[in-house]
Amino acid sequence: MYLSDMLEDVQFVVDAEGNKKAVQIDFSLWEAILSFIEKHEEDAGEELLNIPGLAEAIEQSRQRMKSRI
Repeated sequence: MYLSDMLEDVQFVVDAEGNKKAVQIDFSLWEAILSFIEKHEEDAGEELLNIPGLAEAIEQSRQRMKSRI
């Protein structure tokens, strides 16, 4: 499956003027993104993890996934 196929179900949250403010994705896609980041974390470096809120979201997801085991 190509990235473009996976991103077909991305939904945008917009404000009253129609400006994109947030993105909603299927949880299975989020898990795939986390897996990709974990596999390529060294290559991604600080640049990717400096995206506001991403590091926290990743850690929260890791904790939820661990609690399921």
